[in-house]
Amino acid sequence: MERKFIKSVILALSFAILLTFRCEGKAQAEGGDTICDNNLQIELRTSWSFLICHHQVMNIFKSHFPIFEMSIQNVTYGSKTWHQLFNYPAVGVTVIYSGVGGMPEIGSIFGAYPYMSFNFLKSRKSMLNARLGVGVGYATKKWDAHDNPKNTFLGSHVNALFSINLEYSRAVSRRTQLSLYTGMTHMSNASSRCPNNGLNLWQFGLSGRYFLEQPKERLPLETVDNEQFKSWENNNISWYVSFLYSIKDIDEYMGYGRHWSVYNLQLNVLKRVSQSSKIGGGIDLVYDMTDEAIMELKDTEYKQIEILKPGVNVAYELALKSTSFLFNFGYHVGGKELSGGRIYQKLSLKQNISDHLFLAVGLTTHWGWADYLGFGFGFKIN
Repeated sequence: MERKFIKSVILALSFAILLTFRCEGKAQAEGGDTICDNNLQIELRTSWSFLICHHQVMNIFKSHFPIFEMSIQNVTYGSKTWHQLFNYPAVGVTVIYSGVGGMPEIGSIFGAYPYMSFNFLKSRKSMLNARLGVGVGYATKKWDAHDNPKNTFLGSHVNALFSINLEYSRAVSRRTQLSLYTGMTHMSNASSRCPNNGLNLWQFGLSGRYFLEQPKERLPLETVDNEQFKSWENNNISWYVSFLYSIKDIDEYMGYGRHWSVYNLQLNVLKRVSQSSKIGGGIDLVYDMTDEAIMELKDTEYKQIEILKPGVNVAYELALKSTSFLFNFGYHVGGKELSGGRIYQKLSLKQNISDHLFLAVGLTTHWGWADYLGFGFGFKIN
């Protein structure tokens, strides 16, 4: 069962990697660019990091250690409208390694993730940006009831990897840049194999970037008429109905190998406020079969309807052509088993396959604790 899950995670994250580069690849094909015409940079990053111990049982692993990364990225220069809408972002891929302090219970981690770097400030000399990435990580050590019971961070070797950084860069020559950054790298299998407290690494680092060719001059920003997005007409309102399915493993509680299903029905209503942004709200209905198993283990009386966890949330969508990221911040208004808390967060990747149908991958968390990773499809009403 674990092998099937690992294959599913690799397949799903490979799908996410392809989606991340899809917009850029399409733009290059439409513009007739070749790989030699792109603003390609190579980057070496090193950071001094520490392990965030958000449960008391983790405190024995408090330590400081280095993380090493190598990246290649394409810096957009405005040849397509979406480049200019996002203030000339960079799209790239990173490989990462850390010995995590040399602790035998945790071992080492390796990973690779595609990312996009969004600029808040971008002049000829200085840049302030946020970098977001999602990929695959591998941990050499995992939890084992007999051989490694102290490692409650990760219950599987293969995990999802998330990275978020805030970075300040300064050009020291036309082709060379130096940067200071801080951020967090997170590894988790979204509770598909427990225990899964998650590996959270906070970083403070320095990086150097170098253009492989002379960088292209940025094209001037096009004027965008935002008046059209102020109206509440149907073409500015989007209704999304989606269904996600997940599998969870709570073997640390139940004491035997078994997986449970999680069903998630979502409704999101969003209003477009710019060419690339939508805001609104949504409703979640979650039926998590592990809740039933935990309540039976605790000998808690419940009605079948109390397994259903309805939730309400606020939502934001960032649209990149046919690919978009949807962020939900919500509150469970019902449900009896709420040991993870009533407040939840959800990050989803959506890929349109037609004018009305889309595929989706969504991670639901409770303040950094990953609850489940869902895969599914949805329908856009208008």
